[in-house]
Amino acid sequence: MTTDRDNDWRDKDEAGKVRVRFDFEIEPIRSDEATQMVTVRVQPNRRRYSIVEVNGERHYLDKFLLTIISEEDVKEMAVAQFGGLPVIYSPPSIESASEYASVRQGAIAAELRGESYVVPTEKARPQSQLSFAGGTRFLTFLSVDICGSSGLRRRDPEAFERAYDIFLRELATSVGHFHGAILKTTGDGFIATIDSEGYTTQCDNTVDLGLTFLAVLRGSVNPALEAAGLPALTIRVGADCGAARLRKITVPATGFEAPEVASDALNRAVKIEQTAAANELRIGRGLYELVHVQWLERCQEVEFDGNDVGIEGYQVYKVE
Repeated sequence: MTTDRDNDWRDKDEAGKVRVRFDFEIEPIRSDEATQMVTVRVQPNRRRYSIVEVNGERHYLDKFLLTIISEEDVKEMAVAQFGGLPVIYSPPSIESASEYASVRQGAIAAELRGESYVVPTEKARPQSQLSFAGGTRFLTFLSVDICGSSGLRRRDPEAFERAYDIFLRELATSVGHFHGAILKTTGDGFIATIDSEGYTTQCDNTVDLGLTFLAVLRGSVNPALEAAGLPALTIRVGADCGAARLRKITVPATGFEAPEVASDALNRAVKIEQTAAANELRIGRGLYELVHVQWLERCQEVEFDGNDVGIEGYQVYKVE
């Protein structure tokens, strides 16, 4: 779904539209195995919308974004979305972060006792390079940073490096479970990105992945590290979404060449992460506006200086 709303900080698609989201409740009514067709009942999500009257006509009020849309427009959207068009859905390969963390704790602990590394049974998407053959892309970014890494490294460099190796491998594996990729490592963390044809699922997966980082660290990595006498780690996570383009950095005098992702959304994710508390996920307004109501219900706005990202009044939320 897109709209003509004019908001300077929001990225527009090729048609000059701004991406927005409308949440529907979908109830299967009947299915036909022969034709593989499913008939469903679709209605606006009652947890997100209430009905109001404007000039005698029914409208839906978004309780979270405080916007309204007419009932007729909602009907048109429902027909456009479900009337024979493909619905893109790309769920993670992890069904339960807590159950996954519990299994991984045993695997990591055994490895730290000298046994061989065991790959998770859940299949993670292989690492891949971003392709920008079509020009600008819509991406989501997650910035992850270890709190107090400099002090940990100074106190016991060998123990920190061992802990960091485990941390990076396990969390980077989680990125693959959510169909993402590692953009780069930073020495005390990393930046991940998710690229998908369906931007609503892409944004939902981004928030889910950020919370999974915290669950894996808390439920598997840290218990295994502590049992082996290694330092437990705390992290900050920031996420946002928006337009990105790939450019090549060149220095003719030295022959240096390197690809680089240019994106205000990437810069926002890093700045947001830097303001987060220990073991906390924070997301920007751009991502907040595109996630499902189940995530909106877990968001709480926090103080943030929008001037840090060049957007006065930019809103940021912690996800609990």
